[in-house]
Amino acid sequence: MAVTQNKRIVQLTGFRDVERETLIQLLGKLPCVFIDSEKFENCTHVIAERPSRSEKWLAACAAGKWVLTKEYVINSAESGRWLDETTFEWGYKMEKDAHYSPQMQSAPKRWREHLTHTRALGAFSRWKVTLLIEEADKEREALLRILTAGHATVLHNPHKPDEEITHVFTNNRSFLQHKEERVYSAPYHSVLYIGTYLLQNPINDTPVYKTEEQIAEMKSSIWKRICAAQVGYFRMKLYQLHMLSK
Repeated sequence: MAVTQNKRIVQLTGFRDVERETLIQLLGKLPCVFIDSEKFENCTHVIAERPSRSEKWLAACAAGKWVLTKEYVINSAESGRWLDETTFEWGYKMEKDAHYSPQMQSAPKRWREHLTHTRALGAFSRWKVTLLIEEADKEREALLRILTAGHATVLHNPHKPDEEITHVFTNNRSFLQHKEERVYSAPYHSVLYIGTYLLQNPINDTPVYKTEEQIAEMKSSIWKRICAAQVGYFRMKLYQLHMLSK
C-alpha cells in the first residue's frame, strides 16, 4: 500500500472552518493532489479528524486506504516532504479516554493490513449485493460508493430473485421486520450493517488471493512432500525385504 511521493491523492473528513483551511494550505506545500469533495473519491490517503461512520471513513476502510491523523500533514509540511505514514495511522496509538471503541479507532489499520496481506481487492470482494432503496435517496448513492470502494458486485436489476445475491440492503423497516414480504432469500440488512461490519466485526470472510508465483511455489512444495513420502515408503519396504531374506 506504499505510495510514491508524487502519487498521493488526499481527501479530508471531519474538519471544519479554520482547521480545515489550514490543512488545505499545508497540503498545497506538499506534492499531492487534493480532492475537495464531500463524497469519497478514489484517493490514496484520507486525513480524518476522528473515527466516525462517515462515507469517507467507511469507504477508506473498505478499500484499504491510509487513514491518518492531521499530524501527518502538519509534520510532513514542517519537514518539507511526505513522512512515513505508519506512526500517523489511526489505530497505531489508541486513545483510551475517547468516545469511540478501540475497534473503531483501529479499523482503517486493520483493514489496510488485512487487504495487503491477503491481496484481496476490497472488504466486500465476495459480496453480490442488491439495494432496495429509493433511487432518489441520497443514502443509496453514499452506500453505493462505499460498496464500490470495497469491490462489491452490485446487481441493480437481478433477473432472478436469488441470482447469486449474498446481501440485500434496505432502509425499509417492513422488509427488515416481516420476512414474508421479502423477495430474496439472501439475508436482509439495514444500511447501518456496513458500519458495524467494517468497524466492529472481526475480519473473517475476505478470501485470500494468491499470485501465480505463490500458487506455483505451493504446488512445488506439495510435490516435494509427496516425493519424499514415497521415497521413505520404498526405503522402508526395501528394509523389510532385506530383514526377511536373512
